[in-house]
Amino acid sequence: MTSTVTMFGEPVTRPDTVADREGFLTDGYTPLSCGTCGVDVQVRKNSREQTSIQWCGAAARCEVFAADGGASALRATCPRLMESIARAAKLGTIPLPAESATDTAETEERQKK
Repeated sequence: MTSTVTMFGEPVTRPDTVADREGFLTDGYTPLSCGTCGVDVQVRKNSREQTSIQWCGAAARCEVFAADGGASALRATCPRLMESIARAAKLGTIPLPAESATDTAETEERQKK
């Protein structure tokens, strides 16, 4: 790998930067198959509301994306896949991070409304 430098003269490919990037892209992900079409993804829940999805195969295998001609960039995600993710999170297959006291208080406040 050729090392390039930033405008500050620091190498872009510093080992710690590469390790951080690799960790961000792979740590905490859980393999999951869509319950409808079986497409494989890697899923990480950073909170109950936020979900990161890494597609392992072609999005064109997804029935919803295929109906759009495989134009997955035109959709935020597949609603059927999101149902599979929600179900897996509810069953504990996809771990949720521990809630902070602030998150818990906000959740309780929303439930009161």
